[in-house]
Amino acid sequence: MKKTIIIFQKNPELGKVKTRLAATVGDEKALKIYTILVNHTHTEVQKSEADKFLFFSNYIDDDAKWNHCNLHVQEGNDLGLRMFNAINKVISLGAESIVVIGTDCFELTAEHVKDAFLALESNDYCIGPALDGGYYLIGTNRADKEVFLNKEWSTAAVFDEAKVNIEAIGKSVGVLETLPDVDYEEDLKTLRQYLD
Repeated sequence: MKKTIIIFQKNPELGKVKTRLAATVGDEKALKIYTILVNHTHTEVQKSEADKFLFFSNYIDDDAKWNHCNLHVQEGNDLGLRMFNAINKVISLGAESIVVIGTDCFELTAEHVKDAFLALESNDYCIGPALDGGYYLIGTNRADKEVFLNKEWSTAAVFDEAKVNIEAIGKSVGVLETLPDVDYEEDLKTLRQYLD
């Protein structure tokens, strides 16, 4: 199986990243935390033996530090459609086993990505649930519209709904370790030191 990692990443613009965090720590500190999260994600992803595709939110940033990735721009008016389109794009380029991650999880490691690909050897989907009810990772070998389209995002029911949707179309799903996302100031934990 040709393994592919898709990274969804916002372009790092002041006032446009980590907006819920910025509400209490300010835009500049939120951008600083976001940059740390992005760098962590890429450090871990580079340990994986897989093709890497980086889908930016608005425009391609062709900085040399992204050289380990194929660069694209997300397409669609909500997160589900953007993931659906990105998965289909990499499938059209030969991907067979696909793991999609964002850049919000400071606990994510290369081992979690490895576990995701292992789960896809015996399941149609795998999901890494986040503590807030969403998910930090979803993996599949095919994007089913029932799983991605016409969903309400950023709610505490995102993971549960995805699992129900997958099972409702007769597909199997492997559930990975639950990890915390960084969305609010109380989520910072070890990252709090960078606020000074």
